[in-house]
Amino acid sequence: MTATRSPIILIACRHDTMARSLESVFEREGYIPARITSLPRTVDLSRRGSYDAIVLHQGLERQEALEVSRALRDDALFDHSTPVVITSSSVASAADRLAACEAGAWEYCSHPIDLGLLLAKLRTFLRAREELAFAQSQSLLDSRSGLYTPFGLQQIAATLGAGAARKHQPFACLAFSSLTADREIAKAPVREPDFAFDDMASIFRAQSRKSDVVGHVGESRLAILAPDTDANGARLLVARLQNEFDKAATNRTIPHRVWLRAGFSAVPDLANARIEVEEMVHRATSALDRIPEGSNTGSILSFDDLS
Repeated sequence: MTATRSPIILIACRHDTMARSLESVFEREGYIPARITSLPRTVDLSRRGSYDAIVLHQGLERQEALEVSRALRDDALFDHSTPVVITSSSVASAADRLAACEAGAWEYCSHPIDLGLLLAKLRTFLRAREELAFAQSQSLLDSRSGLYTPFGLQQIAATLGAGAARKHQPFACLAFSSLTADREIAKAPVREPDFAFDDMASIFRAQSRKSDVVGHVGESRLAILAPDTDANGARLLVARLQNEFDKAATNRTIPHRVWLRAGFSAVPDLANARIEVEEMVHRATSALDRIPEGSNTGSILSFDDLS
């Protein structure tokens, strides 16, 4: 492998013998295998884990691997540059291979599995993934959402901060994630795409002020850099955005009600605060991380309120 770290591969397999065999092969090739026995949980787990590749093992009597592959294909929060490979315990027909490809799998390996060929293809897939990740990391704008990338947000933060400090303006940075009202969606192996993050991007883009800068701070998180905004203004901004989500759900513009969770950092005078905007973004995301899990409604937390 050409990567500077060992690639992490998620193996979703119910069969203990096959799972241990795959783990052994990938470990010898320098991968770090992570195993899961519940294939339906793969969708949710793939969102939260930074996996470089996913292997779904198709059992003799079940079609779960195809179902999970379709769910990953249709998941708006899944990183679609992640190779998905289906392995099968039975001899495959042309129709089986076509079904796997239509379900979004990059490769379909049937019994007997040619592991040498699979490993060679994975090396090619991962090189392409690394090159895409590097190109995206250097891009200022995200092509899908039209918002700033983490790199773009970092670049513009210095310019915004310099202007606000020169004018002795207040300044706020806010970090957002969302929680859909239908919490059962994430548990289903086959489901409609979760549009919550795309809704966030669209509504944020439409409702933010011209002076605000909206960008990504993670795969499912957004941030707003808000000049001339103090702590009260930050809370009002969150309330206004939440109101827009509520109206969109009422009008059925979005399929589910969405609650915003927000962490923020705000200062009354950026020059006197002697803090960089980039550090304020970090503080906002830290506050977001400290919002308790398990709540069924949105929450907002200031970095200054953290212990």
